[in-house]
Amino acid sequence: MAIRFNEPFMTGREIEYLTQVCNGSHFAGNGPFTKRVERFLEERFGVPHVLLTHSCTAALEMSALLLDLQPGDEVIVPSYTFVTTASAFLRAGAKLVFCEIDPQTMNIDVADVARRLTPKTRAVVPVHYAGWAADVPALLELGKKHGFVVIEDAAQGLGAALDGKPLGTLAPLAALSFHETKNLHCGLGGALFINDPGLFDRAEDIWERGTDRGRFLKGLVDKYSWVELGSSFYPSELQAAFLMAQLEALDQNTTERAALAARYEQGLRPLHERGLIALPRTTANQTPNHHAVFMLFPSVAIADHVRTTLTGQGIGATIHYVPLHSSKMGQKMGYKAEDLPVTEAYAQRLLRMPLHHHMTLADVDTVVAALAKAL
Repeated sequence: MAIRFNEPFMTGREIEYLTQVCNGSHFAGNGPFTKRVERFLEERFGVPHVLLTHSCTAALEMSALLLDLQPGDEVIVPSYTFVTTASAFLRAGAKLVFCEIDPQTMNIDVADVARRLTPKTRAVVPVHYAGWAADVPALLELGKKHGFVVIEDAAQGLGAALDGKPLGTLAPLAALSFHETKNLHCGLGGALFINDPGLFDRAEDIWERGTDRGRFLKGLVDKYSWVELGSSFYPSELQAAFLMAQLEALDQNTTERAALAARYEQGLRPLHERGLIALPRTTANQTPNHHAVFMLFPSVAIADHVRTTLTGQGIGATIHYVPLHSSKMGQKMGYKAEDLPVTEAYAQRLLRMPLHHHMTLADVDTVVAALAKAL
């Protein structure tokens, strides 16, 4: 039987909550379920304000609008990330500056960020790859010295933590994802964590299509009008209801994934110790959410051999990001593959293994045995 790379998580209560929406009279969004989800996230993770969005992309685009970027402003992002980590800021008028990753974690290389800072740097956007924390505290210290804002791309970070602090709560703003490939999902969704309360009023206006409707609904103004450059950023109540059912099962989801990840660790560690693969470097102050199991291989040829061998056996081993700096868009911006040699080399040597709630421990053993045999 095939072992797919991903199977979206389901709790069994999604239909119940969707039925409640259908039996009610509010479908368009920013209704009862939206508020329930936002309150849950605020209380669970200690966030001053949460705004639910239709995608992590939307949360990143809201962050970009909050920066009031001007022509010539620079935003530093890792090249090894999903496209909208970069495009959200490019669309807002910023100049993108791509930086390297640390090959032992695949997270942003803080030392390389420091080398690329200029007086025009307005923001740095670290990505918490695979749910393992980027070094946001070090970036915040740099930001204090050089006057830039840190925005967390915590798309893969829900439920993970650094020094006991949930990912998404370390910087003034953070974008999270509830895409179906994430631990919890609503098909396609996201959230903006607003950890600096001073940013909330403007963020809410941007979220409300650029109007002060939020203050109107709270009785703070007697009519609402256009006050900001905004857009339609929030999801429908159907998505919010689906997500509420998912969030209520957060602990169950984490426990199930932790058991599978521990079994992978047991099977993969001997291969790592023999130098056949390299597992990511982890530290005791990190609490993972077990979003992904990934490894690096000694060469691109070996990674390709393992991938094709496993997929030929019905096992969904897969690559991840093609570096943005060497993409067609990156080339249009003047980048060449050799500009970021570390990112270019290691991106092609990374593979992710299946990890989802339909898998059993025996399935993990099957994947590890097939991987070992391929090597």
